[in-house]
Amino acid sequence: MTSSVKLDRSGQQSVGASTESFPLYGLLALSAAIFISMATEFLPGGLIPQIAADFDRSAGEVGNLVTVFALTVILTAAPVAVLTRRVQRKALILFAFALIGVGNIATVLAPSFEFLLAARVLGALAHGAFWSVCAAYPAHLVRPTQLGKATALTAAGGSVAGVVGIPLGNALGQAFGWRVSFGVLAALVMITGLIMAWKLPSVAIRADRPSSEAVPAVRGNATLPAILIVCLLITLVVAAQNSFGTFNVVWLLDVVHVVPLAVPVMLFVGGVAGAVGVALTGILYNKFPIRLFLGSLAVLVALLGSLPLVVGSEPAVWLLSSLLGAVFGGVPVMLQTRMMIVASPRMRNVAAALQTTAFNVGIGGGAFMGGVVIDRLALDVLPFWAAVCMFVALLAAGTWEIFIRRRPENASSQEKVEDHGSHG
Repeated sequence: MTSSVKLDRSGQQSVGASTESFPLYGLLALSAAIFISMATEFLPGGLIPQIAADFDRSAGEVGNLVTVFALTVILTAAPVAVLTRRVQRKALILFAFALIGVGNIATVLAPSFEFLLAARVLGALAHGAFWSVCAAYPAHLVRPTQLGKATALTAAGGSVAGVVGIPLGNALGQAFGWRVSFGVLAALVMITGLIMAWKLPSVAIRADRPSSEAVPAVRGNATLPAILIVCLLITLVVAAQNSFGTFNVVWLLDVVHVVPLAVPVMLFVGGVAGAVGVALTGILYNKFPIRLFLGSLAVLVALLGSLPLVVGSEPAVWLLSSLLGAVFGGVPVMLQTRMMIVASPRMRNVAAALQTTAFNVGIGGGAFMGGVVIDRLALDVLPFWAAVCMFVALLAAGTWEIFIRRRPENASSQEKVEDHGSHG
């Protein structure tokens, strides 16, 4: 039997809420749902050659399947979050997740490229609604001291999706066709949805504050500047990685000339490395948050910039690709954890919605930029482009840390005090 965690207007857990035990199985189910949702978003990147051949389209055009998905989320996530703010959180997660499955089924049945784009739009609408809730969900279920652990656990689903979901989808696509890959995701939606309905605790949030009061509260919130800065970092980092990651398979086939059957193996090795990176991030982040984040970005710059230099050595490409997966695997975990740290309790749902938008601006913008680089310059220079973009993200992150001197955390703490004072 699942418990219900009640929150007051500030977003704090009410007295008597069930917080004694860590909701491991519920968070694992949510992590699996996040994996499926993110795999749905990124899967076309691993299937670009097959989809392009099926519909007689270029790699850049097929890459737009990722861009259109992200753009739809950007345009609809905030309005959907507002329209559904009074809907029970668990019910909304389950409904949105079911629609993700419907979008995958429509993708499987797509008779034309235009229909496929429409199916991606439907999936993106559901994805935005799903993420507007699930990003902040762990913060409502656990004590503040467990927030890093809970966020890392659920965020791991998204991190692993980018490095494991794509290779598995690529392998299925090569063996049985790209439609089968989306069919498997649709089946997983049904199974995971049933597990979430059973194991995920409910969260009841009071939505009785008038919108006229809520808007000034957001505008005057002391943690809003830090939230927006984290959103900027998310956009820069994800755009840099995705400008290359979207077309990674095409680069391996056409530049490195990897044997097609070896591609899913290479991606899977990178996926395993990414899972290790997620695990290490969960262990190390609380001890070295700033150094780990900045160090990871610096290593990503070096790895992306080195890839074109080792094109003639396939073992070196394997090694660098694996390291790239390991280092980047933990970066979204760090960004999402930082967001929940800097946001005050009453700003967590707003922060989650902004975070979803920032991730998708980065995803869509990165895929679009990568396509432009391929069409206007050359596929060979794509890793160099990604390295330059990642260096810009590193400069932005370093500048923030130098000039704010960790004041967002202090602002967050102050805001929590204000919350307690106004509702206590």
